[in-house]
Amino acid sequence: MNEPSSLSGPAVPESHLRPARPEKVTTDFDWLVYSDATFAGLSVLIPVPFLDALMEEYFRRRMPRDIARRHGRVLPLAAIREVNRKRDGCLSSIVMLPLNLIIYLIRNLYRTMVYVLSVVDAANNLSYYWHRAFLLDYMIRRGHLDEAGRAAIAAEAMHQVLAGTETSPVVNLAKQVIETARKQIRGLLRATFRFARRREETAAVQRTRLSIAEQWGQFGEYFLELAGRYDATYKAVVSQQGQPA
Repeated sequence: MNEPSSLSGPAVPESHLRPARPEKVTTDFDWLVYSDATFAGLSVLIPVPFLDALMEEYFRRRMPRDIARRHGRVLPLAAIREVNRKRDGCLSSIVMLPLNLIIYLIRNLYRTMVYVLSVVDAANNLSYYWHRAFLLDYMIRRGHLDEAGRAAIAAEAMHQVLAGTETSPVVNLAKQVIETARKQIRGLLRATFRFARRREETAAVQRTRLSIAEQWGQFGEYFLELAGRYDATYKAVVSQQGQPA
């Protein structure tokens, strides 16, 4: 889904690598876990340059805090920064900023005019954020974001798993949600701002939430496999840092 990055940095203290709390993998659809992810994915459909990116980033950064709150926890700010940090490299991002800006404007304009591209882009985006929400929820349940040192490992593991996930059955459900939202842009804009400001749901959002929940159960085995990939990747990242698993 994204390009993986190599891990670098000082060795992590042994205390950060102690066995995490055992947790059963939860694959049910919990709107309090997936709401920010859903709005982050749908933000691609907003037909206003820069506003779409702004709203996507807003919901993306809100995800760790809100998912932790769902479990009655408050994450350290350092842990939140780790999981929200984009791993493209600061220098390369600055160098590529002008080119990326041009590409963004051209793609945004083209996506507005071409329906098929808009649906594909938005469906992939929505699927990506659902995956991210599931992994964040799993990481929080396992206690991987309770400490900054462990959060750095967990964030890298999550990044690698998302980067290596190119196909997913969840995309089909994402396309259905996008198809509906794409036909109601004004309603999407109203729902996005109301939820961002006061977490209020419009009738359309409630229908979408129920529709997603009805079909979510078919992905249980897939999310179990995704959790297994994260666990294996977490151990591999620990090994890269030269620490015992």
